[in-house]
This record gives sequence, structure tokens and C-alpha cells, in this order.
Amino acid sequence: MNCLLNQLYHKIFYLLLIFGFAFPSIVAAGDENRDTIVLTDGMNKIPVINRMEFFLDTASQYTVEEISSEAFKSKFKSVNDAHVLYGHLETPIWLKINIKNELSDHDISWYFESWGFDIKSVSFFFPNPDGSYSESKAGFNLPFFERRIKHKNFNYFLDLRPSEEKTYFLRVTRNYNQEFTFLLRSNEAFFNHALNEYFLLGIYYGVLLLILIFNFYLFFKMKDTLYVYFICLILACIWFSLGRDGLGFQYIWPSHPWVNKLNNEYFIELVIILATLLFSNRFIQKYTKSNRMLKLTYWAVLLKLVLFINQVYIFELYYITYLTLTIIILLIPFSAGLLALSKAGIYSWPYIFAYACLFLVIIYSYAKSIQIFDNAVLNWYLVYPVIFLETILFSFSIFNQIKFLQAEFLQANKEKTLALEKNNQLTKELNSKLKKKVRARTEKIEKMAEALSHKNIELQTTNVKLQELNAQVTQLNAILEQNNAQLKSSVEEITKNLALMKGLDFEGFKKVFPDKESCLRFLAELKWKNKFSCKKCQYNKYNEDPNYGRRCKNCNYYESPTVDTLFHKLKFPIEKAFYMLYLSNRKDVDLTLNELSEILELRRETCWAFKNKIAAAMEKVHHNKELNGWESLALVQPE
Repeated sequence: MNCLLNQLYHKIFYLLLIFGFAFPSIVAAGDENRDTIVLTDGMNKIPVINRMEFFLDTASQYTVEEISSEAFKSKFKSVNDAHVLYGHLETPIWLKINIKNELSDHDISWYFESWGFDIKSVSFFFPNPDGSYSESKAGFNLPFFERRIKHKNFNYFLDLRPSEEKTYFLRVTRNYNQEFTFLLRSNEAFFNHALNEYFLLGIYYGVLLLILIFNFYLFFKMKDTLYVYFICLILACIWFSLGRDGLGFQYIWPSHPWVNKLNNEYFIELVIILATLLFSNRFIQKYTKSNRMLKLTYWAVLLKLVLFINQVYIFELYYITYLTLTIIILLIPFSAGLLALSKAGIYSWPYIFAYACLFLVIIYSYAKSIQIFDNAVLNWYLVYPVIFLETILFSFSIFNQIKFLQAEFLQANKEKTLALEKNNQLTKELNSKLKKKVRARTEKIEKMAEALSHKNIELQTTNVKLQELNAQVTQLNAILEQNNAQLKSSVEEITKNLALMKGLDFEGFKKVFPDKESCLRFLAELKWKNKFSCKKCQYNKYNEDPNYGRRCKNCNYYESPTVDTLFHKLKFPIEKAFYMLYLSNRKDVDLTLNELSEILELRRETCWAFKNKIAAAMEKVHHNKELNGWESLALVQPE
């Protein structure tokens, strides 16, 4: 009957914590003597920490043979607190326990269990028949496969037969003021407890993984960073839980005990808080755009990072101070988010309760430093249902938000549909008006077309008259073309005569060659009338400059129109030289040097020198004034 009541108590406690970890009520019977624990019929679990004795090995120098000797019996002290003693971290503590088996059944075996997996190092010493001891090592810093019993806790088979009494020793090293929970369990109680514990842990991690996978799906479906932040939060909680209960060490990194050190409460707490802050900000922003919430979130993230770096690498604050500052940093953006939601008329109770659970998670992450309950099991495992509840509530808040956004989307679609229907109605009305206007416009166009038809007849009549006029104009154009041909031939003759200067008086000559430019242009046309050929490379392509000189495109040689002509190196205006050449070729004109000097406004010696140059050119080419024009002398260069 007693066993049935115990099992009923187990089930009720499991249901209350949803997936929490409850343990059977302690059935402690038999001898209460501290020196020896007596196992009697009806027992299945005995807490033994307060019935053990301890010795502090400050120099880490004693062996189990020395500890188990008679000389050391008086040095052991009674354990009065589950912590054994405070301080003396990293110093070995020897624990002694005497157990006597007075069970009547020979098929019941017993186990010694060290609950809590984060003991740095624990060695259990079994007595051998010859009086020596065998050592079984385990611990936070040793590979998992070195354990004899592959369980997340430290479990040891006592091998204690009925009527036997044995003394066992433990050598424990811890790295913080740890509360020890040592139990003796019968094989039935041990296996029931292990199966229930692993079963509930499986449910816990299974639900978290389902939520994680679903959020991965939402992220790939909606491409929203909200789900990334929630995924990071869930992963941080899973990592925290795996490191806290030892399942990660058992199944994921059993050969790498150094990974256990990564499960630091400061680091895990940092990831959880940063993921929650970013998740909350994105959650609020999807409801209502709040710049204040965004700024406060970024400031909170920055302050938390600074606090974390200071705590881990610079100056470690007292944990109560650190915890208080962390909660204040978290409360500021949380309060701003609630204010923004309330202004928008949105009340997300799952979000609020999830945040409350987050505060509990942060507090319970320090459970090994802060003992909230007298029961070590509650201190250690109550954070699990809180994490579970937090993720469930955050998931509900996400579902509510999706429902809210979907309702807004449907409302927007409804409004859009109404607007489209209204637009369609307006379109129909406009089309009706346009049809009337088109009909009226068509009638007007038909009338205009009829009028245009009459105009077209008039235009055809006018075109006939224009064709007659065009025939007359064609005849006149033929006559004009004949006259133009005659006129062109007369102009060419006149131009030729002008070029040859036949019969021009002085005024006429000045009209033909009024300035230097006209003279150079005439001289260039006369000099290169056939084609241009570079004197240096005989290339025939050139560039002409404003003075009508030509520069070879191949060798860049430049040649002036006056080079190799009668006017080469001329010291006075070329138009006056042209006039002197023109006069020299006329037989009917014979001016004296004084007269020529006065007309050209040149010195007498200059006129005399150029006349001699002209005479030399005539003599060189045997020039005949009657047969040849003066232009033939222009290209002659005297010796």
C-alpha cells in the first residue's frame, strides 16, 4: 500500500510541473544512527548527505589507504549542511559513509547516486575483500565514457550483500559552493527514477525541438527576422538545459569535457537576453512602429554587452548586484514595448507572461548560487518548466500576432475590394458618359466629313487650274534655264578675263584684289591648280591654314603660297606687288618710278628693286606681253 501511495504521489507531482522532475517521497526508516546507515525491508530511497562524515584535504596529499586507516577516524567531522562546507574551492573533500544491509531479500541491489552532474571531479572508492579499495572516477572534467554506469548523474553499484556492512569513501573536488545531494536507491527505485527522468526530459526537448523546427519553417516561409531571434532564444535555452542536466555531456560531446565549461551562466544568460531583446523589439515593431522602442532596445543590448564584458573579463560584481542590473536593463525596453502596445490598443498577455517567465529563468540560472527553495531538486529543475512555459507563451504570442496580421490583411483586402468595386462603378459611369460623347462626336465628324467632301471637290477644281498654271511655269522655267546658261557662260568669261587681268584699269584691279587674303588665295590656286605635292616627302595630302599655306599630313612640312614664286620673301604688301606686276605686263602703261612710288605709297628704291625682279623673271621665261598674261610671271622665281 505504501508503494502505491508513493507512485501516486509521483504522478501527481509530474502533472503539476507538466514536465518537471519530481522524485518519490523519502521513505526513511530504520536506524537513525549517523555512523551506520542500515538498509531494511520496505526502503527504496535514502538521502545520506547529512549522515556522512567529511575531512578536508587542504594539501591534496592523502591516499584512500591513509584516509581509511584507524588514525583518521577521529579526524572526520559530521556533515551538518548539504554544502558540506563553504569556501576551500578546488580543494579535495573526503566523505565517508557506513552502510549495513539487513534486507531479507537477496535479489535487491542498491546504488549510490550523486545527484547533479556538474561536480568537477568525484572518485568513489569501493572496499575490496582484502581490505584495499578500488577507485571509480567521474566528473565534469573527465570524459563521459570513463564512467562505469552510463548515466547523466554519478551512480555507483554498492555490491552490498545481506548482513554485510561496508565503509565507502568519496573524494570530491568542486569549483563553487555546491549543494550535494547523495542518495541510496534500490535497483527498482533507481530504474523507475531513471526511466521517468529520461522520459520527461525527452518530452521537454521534443517539444522545444518541435517549436524550433516550426520557427525554422516560419522563417523560410515569411523571411522575417522575428523567427531568427526566437530560434536563437530556443537554441540558447536548449544549450542551457543540456549543460544543466548533463544530457549534452552524455549524448552530444561525451569525449570533450571542455565543452562543459562553455555552459557558463553568464554567457548563456547573455545569449538568452540579447535574443529576447531583439525578438521583443521585432515583435513590437510588427504591431506598431516605435522608434523609442528601437533605440531603447539597442541601448539595452549595448549596456548588457558592457556589463557582460566587465563581469567576465574586468571586475566581477557581486552576483546579486549583477542580477539586479540585468533585470533593470531588461525591464526598460520591456516597459517601453508594453507602453507602445497599450497606445495601439493591443494587449498580448502571452507575451507579458513569457517575459515574466524569462525573469524567472534568469533568476533560476543562478540557482546554484541562490537557494530559493529548501529542496535542491526544486532549486535545480524548476527552471525547466519555466523555460518550457516561456517558449510556449512566446509561441502563443507569435500565433496571436500572425492571427492579428492576418486579420489586418483580410481587412485591407476587404477595403481594397470595396475600393475596386467603387472604382468599377465609377468606370461604368464614365464609360456611359464617354459613349454619349463619342456618339455626339461621331455625328459632328460625319458632318465635318460631308463638308470636307464639298471642299475636296473645290480643291480638285483648283488643282486643275493649278496644273494649267504649272504648265505655264514650266515653260517659263525652260526659258529661264536658257537665259541662265547664257549668263553663266558670260560670267565664266568675265571671271577668266578678270583672272588674266585683260583690260582692267587700276580701280577695277583693286576691286579684284582688294587685300592680302585675296592675293594669297589667287596665288595658292594658281600655284597648286594641278595638285599638291610635298617638297620634302612628295605626299599629296595636306591641311590648309588661314593664309592658304599647306602643311603635309605625313611629315608636317609647311609651304607658304609665296614660296618659289615671284613674291617670295616680299618686304611690302603683296597686293601692291600684284599691281606692279599687272602694270609691268601692260604695254599701254609706262609709269615712272616716282609716279609708281606715289601711287603705291612705297619708297622709290623699293619700286625699282621689285621692277628689276619682274624684269629678271620676264627674261628668264622669255615672257611675251602680248601672248602671255601676267599670272604666268607670278610663279617664276628669279635667280
